Amino acid sequence: MKHEHITVVGAGVSGLYVAWRLLQAGHDPSRLTILEATDRIGGRLWSLRMQPDSSLPAELGGMFFNDQQPLVYGLCSRVFDLPRETVEPQPDFAWLRATRFRIDRFSDPSVQPYKLAPDERGLSYYQLLDLACTRIAPEIKQLWPQDPHGSREATLDYLRKHEFDGRPLWRWGFWNLLSRVISHEAWLALRGMTGIYALLANWNAFDAMVSIVVEQSGKWYRLTHGYQHLPEALAAAVEKAAASIHRRHVLRRIEPAGNRLRLSVRADGADREWESDRLVLAIPRAPIVRLIEASPALRDGGLAARVDSVEGAPACKIFLSFDEPWWRNVPDGPGRIAAGTYGVSHTDLPMRQCYYLGVDEGSGQALMMASYADTEAVSFWRALTPDSGRGPALESDLSDLALTEIRRELSEMHGVDVPHPTAGRFIDWSVWPYGGGWHSWMPGWKSWEVTDAMCAPVPGLALHVCGESYSTAQGWSEGALRSAEDMLRRCFDLAAPDWLDPAG
Repeated sequence: MKHEHITVVGAGVSGLYVAWRLLQAGHDPSRLTILEATDRIGGRLWSLRMQPDSSLPAELGGMFFNDQQPLVYGLCSRVFDLPRETVEPQPDFAWLRATRFRIDRFSDPSVQPYKLAPDERGLSYYQLLDLACTRIAPEIKQLWPQDPHGSREATLDYLRKHEFDGRPLWRWGFWNLLSRVISHEAWLALRGMTGIYALLANWNAFDAMVSIVVEQSGKWYRLTHGYQHLPEALAAAVEKAAASIHRRHVLRRIEPAGNRLRLSVRADGADREWESDRLVLAIPRAPIVRLIEASPALRDGGLAARVDSVEGAPACKIFLSFDEPWWRNVPDGPGRIAAGTYGVSHTDLPMRQCYYLGVDEGSGQALMMASYADTEAVSFWRALTPDSGRGPALESDLSDLALTEIRRELSEMHGVDVPHPTAGRFIDWSVWPYGGGWHSWMPGWKSWEVTDAMCAPVPGLALHVCGESYSTAQGWSEGALRSAEDMLRRCFDLAAPDWLDPAG
């Protein structure tokens, strides 16, 4: 294996991790090539400075990780020792159905605007979600993480085997199940209070339960200088070992060439071909679909059959900077965010979620994520971009139309006239090659089996797939890394790294 030529496609966190682990295992760096379609590394980990002298990053993609995510936590704390800070994003207030209230008052029926069923009233929204999950899977409260003496694997095993109304969870859509166990008003309330449409949509109910029950535990962190520093650290280690990362190289087609693979790559306006012994696709679903369409050898077998087991979730963000943190000066009551807090507010307006990120020590500017929207809300903002959403731009300055609208929504939500920002940025993760901010498993698929099959999905081809899209922790860097690590152990016979917590 050490002398095989290996090509890794994708310089996001999973692709860079694969390359780094292979080099750590002694692979010849001259026989390892990384191809990246865009002009940057990091994939959906992207930390932007809103001003030239900014020190507080705007996280255009992933934001946080926790100590129950052994791969990402181990890399950040043990391997690269990246500067990090604990974070406790606290839900602050909501503006739902034209009603402004503190989120901790949701349990008061006279405050929140939803007509809940009698057995749903008086609960916090966490308790309401817990009620739904317990009615779906009654024994879940006796398992980890509720039982600290239990194990993650035991919880997953229970959810894999559990049936609701004679049907396993993986065959249900999550919305279908929620409609059976809580009222429609409760579903609408949770949809508003969580701020994420996709979470309560009709994706695979098994994976939805895992996301809610399993993946949310732990102590939370952010990287002080931006989450992008993790893929940058991996890339620096790869390049220090003399392996090559080629940006703006697009893999267009794959063909068998005896015992090898012939790759057709577009770079600098010209097509090139080279051969590789093994190929790792550390890329999202959308470019994999395009490769299948262009490569007859990929149309038969497990890859084409399983590619539609997931779908991309449209997601976008708007960041604004201001001369001062105006949200701290809102009159007392819902809408005011106290100094020293890392607040989060939710609304049913198209902006959906608002994060108050604090004051930048470098520029003195106040930074907020003014919108974090997903699924149908993305189309609202996309149409306000300079090209009305028809272009391929991933991120751009905020258009005048979008700026007017986001100020209007912020003002309505907080009950004050929001000042004009000093800068604004918009990012739409739905565009090529990402196809969404994250991916979701479709009902009817056993995600854990598909993930295993993606290790070598096409019989007879030394082709391997990893990354967030087909992982067991979609939407998280840990999912991308877990997928890559599992592939490396099963398909490349690598041993577990010594820095990894044995629980991982």
